[in-house]
Amino acid sequence: MFTPVRRRLGALAASSIVFVAVLTGCTAPAPEVPPARDATPTSAPTPQSPSAEEPAATVTPEAAFRAWLAASREPDAVEACGYFTDELAERMLTEMRASGFPVADCLEMINVTAQAYAATGASMEVDIETIEHTPQNAELFVTYPGNKCGSIVMLPHGDSWIMTENSEQMC
Repeated sequence: MFTPVRRRLGALAASSIVFVAVLTGCTAPAPEVPPARDATPTSAPTPQSPSAEEPAATVTPEAAFRAWLAASREPDAVEACGYFTDELAERMLTEMRASGFPVADCLEMINVTAQAYAATGASMEVDIETIEHTPQNAELFVTYPGNKCGSIVMLPHGDSWIMTENSEQMC
């Protein structure tokens, strides 16, 4: 028998979590895992374009995405939130709040999402296709079980990549 909390987590996984699922439904991390970010509960790193003084990202966008997904499932909320622009984190918080989850910040959002996936036994299997990858940006197309899919738009950040608010659910 499902408790009200478990039903609520299931509803999250089935409705408002769909967009979060576009960002969080992945497999184990690739070998190229970037170092932990110094994120705070209310702030994600600010994206920067590579410059002559700053080395280009050494981690692929797919590897950065997979590392974020692994961190979001463990959950390692500080690590996971470090892969969002401020705008994406705020957008996702707004969507979760509108769905009845009064999450205070990115850290709480990641923890609630991880609990939802654990409670529902959601599969972490996905297909990732690189649509575009330049030194300035990348776009991934991610397909999940149940024919859910989305576009993940990323910018370089240090030696890795972060996801932007231009990411969106498509199906």
